[in-house]
Amino acid sequence: MTNQIFFGDNLKILQGLPSESVDLIYIDPPFNTGKTQKHTKLKTVKSEFGSRKGFQGQTYKTTELGTREYQDSFDSIDHDKLSNPDINNAYKKIAPNASFYFLELFLRPRLEEAYRLLKPNGSLYFHIDYREVHYCKILLDEIFGRGCFLNEIIWAYDYGGRPKSKWPAKHDNILFYVKDPENYIFNTHSIDKEPYMAPGLVGEEKAKRGKLPTDTWWASFTGTNKPLLPQDTWWFAVAKGQQNDTWWQTIVPTGSKERVGYPTQKPRKLMDRIIKASSNQDSVVLDFFAGSGTVGESCLELGRNFILIDNNKQALEVMAQRFAGYTNIVWNNFNSKPYQSLIKTKLQPEKETLKLSEEFVMFATTSSYLREYLEDANNLWENSPFEWALKLAPRKKGKLGGKLVASWLAGKGLPIDTSKDASETVTINGYKIAIKFSTLWGTNIYKFQQIRNTDYEYVLCLGISPFDVHCWVFDKKYALEHATKQHKGGAKSEYWITIDPKKPPEWTLKHGGSLNEAFNLLRKKTQK
Repeated sequence: MTNQIFFGDNLKILQGLPSESVDLIYIDPPFNTGKTQKHTKLKTVKSEFGSRKGFQGQTYKTTELGTREYQDSFDSIDHDKLSNPDINNAYKKIAPNASFYFLELFLRPRLEEAYRLLKPNGSLYFHIDYREVHYCKILLDEIFGRGCFLNEIIWAYDYGGRPKSKWPAKHDNILFYVKDPENYIFNTHSIDKEPYMAPGLVGEEKAKRGKLPTDTWWASFTGTNKPLLPQDTWWFAVAKGQQNDTWWQTIVPTGSKERVGYPTQKPRKLMDRIIKASSNQDSVVLDFFAGSGTVGESCLELGRNFILIDNNKQALEVMAQRFAGYTNIVWNNFNSKPYQSLIKTKLQPEKETLKLSEEFVMFATTSSYLREYLEDANNLWENSPFEWALKLAPRKKGKLGGKLVASWLAGKGLPIDTSKDASETVTINGYKIAIKFSTLWGTNIYKFQQIRNTDYEYVLCLGISPFDVHCWVFDKKYALEHATKQHKGGAKSEYWITIDPKKPPEWTLKHGGSLNEAFNLLRKKTQK
């Protein structure tokens, strides 16, 4: 069988496929989060016109190579399309409106087609998260039969936000159904074995063979440490080393060879375990929310055939690049060649195998944890009117701060005289004031940088949070006494000041904080 990739509405395509023709279905549908899932690729290169300063005074510029995204929300509800008023009323009581639409008008017809397409011994792995899993299980129980439900697998990971008002969500749910609970594929012998925690207790032969993992994947599967607690997946000392329905598998790291730039890409090891367990050589595996095509790549490596479907053009572009060079794939309603012409294919013998040093792997692993910490900072700015300012180059950020200060002070009636570069200084009644501007960092601090011992009397530090603003005014000498040296350079040394607006240092307490306090202080200092 030739592998198939379809571009279009998966419901219409599923309806055109023959009944009982698929051995295994894995789907990772939209999670109905209400957000736009996005992944942006950036490239930084050395440039004499760059706005970013680096090692030994070199300047660099950052360009955006492209953004891939899809909308993950179901807000439109058309109750008239629902044929069963009893279901209508039931879901009104137990599910939010968005879940109601997501289940009945979006998922139900697609899951009914999935059931039709599965062979009598076929299996379905349904990947979802905590928001909808309980409603989806009710729907799947109705379509497949409650007795056909075998497992709820928990995939635990180490990325995403860390809200302060609830347990941070660090897992997805995978519901495992079979068409016939008395006859289904489950290849115990093909699943990667895991080592015994106490090999001396089971004997040499058994220890060498390893044990069959249950539906929990721990650090032994990935070779990484368990994530830090607390979160919504808890490990207790009594359970150390045991395997159950929590699978520990990290995300695809940012710098990994596996990463293809799709916002919700799933790791290969996750797919490999499912495909090895629930399909055979030459089986047909279907994924009708294909995304970046991870299921297809796994099938190519493991000797399975696949059918992939997605209606997002960017997903097809990613798959075209990912599968460049493979001749056993038919592309339906999509021309893959423009996205493959400049890519070294997997079939080219001259392509070298990339070897990663242990040090590089260590840094890449660490970065996956830091990514969560740093990306969470950007979540603070969601829906903030200043969110766009985060993307500005440092020089443009400085200009923004200067113009905000000049406009604010002029509006308050102070006689403002701006310099040629309003991001640097303003003059009030002959007093020169250096302006330093910072947006709130991910560590909830302001960092006012490039403070120099030059010709001015006062330093004005303006800080913008997602939904707040802060300001301090310092005498130059006082500021330099409490600043940290940023660059060494004698008389041209640069300094920075770090302030946590929620817990400002004691030395800043009489020098502003709010706009009103800073303005009154500045007016007092500049009166003649």
